[in-house]
Amino acid sequence: MAFRIRSGESRAAKPAAPPPAARNGPARPGSSVPLRLHKTRKEAELDRIRRWMEKNLPPPDSPEWEALCTHCGKCCYDKLWRGKRLLLLKSPCGFLDTVNNRCACYAKRFEREPLCMPIGPEIIEMGGLPVDCPYVAGLPGYQGPIEVDKTLDEC
Repeated sequence: MAFRIRSGESRAAKPAAPPPAARNGPARPGSSVPLRLHKTRKEAELDRIRRWMEKNLPPPDSPEWEALCTHCGKCCYDKLWRGKRLLLLKSPCGFLDTVNNRCACYAKRFEREPLCMPIGPEIIEMGGLPVDCPYVAGLPGYQGPIEVDKTLDEC
């Protein structure tokens, strides 16, 4: 399964991060590389999701992984950031057959469509899958995208 998001869009602007030494603590003796004292919130959340996936989902690319998909097709529709929330638009990928919600180039989707990305912790952390998607069912605290009745051109 895959996920589609407009690459030119990003989350809300964040203030500039402090230099690594200030954020991560003093450098190791004899090194200019700062010693990491803790993970960022995002790193910790990605680790939490990764652990949840390993415990609750079959291995990616396995037949069991593929069988989880309900073919709703929502992961193949455009998504766009508005503030801190991801919007799920009504404009599909050009390769999506909207009658049966199947990708016309599934085996080569990542090569043929640069916006297509594999489902993984990063996609889940950003809330890119609908809340009823089996790949996130039961994930505590998961919030999916907000569905809007607009195309990318209308936004």
